[in-house]
Amino acid sequence: MPDGSDLFPKGLEFMRMNRFDGGDWAQIERRFDELADRFGILSKSHFGQCIGMRESKEFAIQLFDALAHPRGITSASLLKDELREFWEQITDKSFDVRLETFFDTVDKDGDGQITEEEVKEIILLSTSANKLFKIQTCAEEYAALIMEELDLENLGYIEVYIFFTIHIYIYIYFVQFFL
Repeated sequence: MPDGSDLFPKGLEFMRMNRFDGGDWAQIERRFDELADRFGILSKSHFGQCIGMRESKEFAIQLFDALAHPRGITSASLLKDELREFWEQITDKSFDVRLETFFDTVDKDGDGQITEEEVKEIILLSTSANKLFKIQTCAEEYAALIMEELDLENLGYIEVYIFFTIHIYIYIYFVQFFL
């Protein structure tokens, strides 16, 4: 049976692909040692470079915040063991972990809800990071379409359970029709 990452529809391909050229943990660890200060602390501003996200410093900072918040990390720096936890989550191939990471990255204020503005911001960051500049001009329209599809009760936000509900439906569909 395939792992959950194989259940993504084509439109959600970005959630199952790792777009880091950081290499394995040994390479990340070496870069940490090069970039960290003399006390073994890596600043948030070097996080993207350390994990191999060279194209979009803004996206790397947002990812840093998304990974730090659930762990109660409030400083703008990391120790090596914290970076290792971040790296393990980033490179985890399970659907649920990737979905949670994605949700946390979009949910900038950490309130468990994604607003249309947050959706628009992640579209802009993602398109910039992936050099999809034509899509940037449609970010507002795409954000509105996403909200229309997922905010069924017109609350003005999407909650995390909606994402996990979608996962369950995709899994049931896959099992029912393809296994």
